[in-house]
Amino acid sequence: MLQFGKIAVIGAGNVAYTLCNVMKDKGINPYCVFVRDKNKAAQVGEELGVEAVSDYKKVLESDFIIISVNDDSISDVAAQLIDYKGIVVHTSGTKPSTVLNKIARFGVFYPLQTMSKNRKIRFDDVPLLIFANTEDDLATLKEFAELFSNNVIVCDDEQRKAIHLSAVFVSNFTNVMLGIGDKLLKEKGLPLTIMKPLVMEMMEKSFETLPQKALTGPARRGDFATIGEHEKMLSYKPDELAIYMILTDYITEKYNKTDEEL
Repeated sequence: MLQFGKIAVIGAGNVAYTLCNVMKDKGINPYCVFVRDKNKAAQVGEELGVEAVSDYKKVLESDFIIISVNDDSISDVAAQLIDYKGIVVHTSGTKPSTVLNKIARFGVFYPLQTMSKNRKIRFDDVPLLIFANTEDDLATLKEFAELFSNNVIVCDDEQRKAIHLSAVFVSNFTNVMLGIGDKLLKEKGLPLTIMKPLVMEMMEKSFETLPQKALTGPARRGDFATIGEHEKMLSYKPDELAIYMILTDYITEKYNKTDEEL
């Protein structure tokens, strides 16, 4: 704690909760957490075991600030910190670091992981994407990030935006696909857990080789009889049918099929 001084966290959402809890697990006690809603401050403080405040006075007494609010609020928060002398970072995957450029020392501390307030996460292998506007502060931020994870990556704003966009496809959209599968299974009295071995093997194979090589299924094989049957089954679900057809067309058009890969 002495090495990085007093660390303040601004925000009371999933990322703020997770970072506070991980810091405490690493033996770093946050100096304070800023909660905009005064009525929620006491509850947040009790749940995190950290002093929760609703004005910036104590935050400005810190040495290092992590802004962990929704993207549209980062600029408003930064406006309260213009004369701050310590390092200020935000945790957004898409907002540029320069949204903080009215502050002398600024950067980014973006954990590439989905987070929930009540779910404990092992951070050891979570990619932490960092950036700072000076080499000295980047070195400090890297040292701080390495307390959380063994996978610290220095990247610029454009690289981080590309990573975030990719994450939407591989995580958020995958979750939506699982939700559709869950819905279809429940209609027949079946649990989503029946899919877990299939999904886990597909993911392992995709990361061991390449997604293109790991892909199987009727669209990959050009099995149009099965595709037609699936489309009939989805005829009463126009939204799901549209998704099925878009992805099927994408696979048949973009993926080159060889007997070795099928």
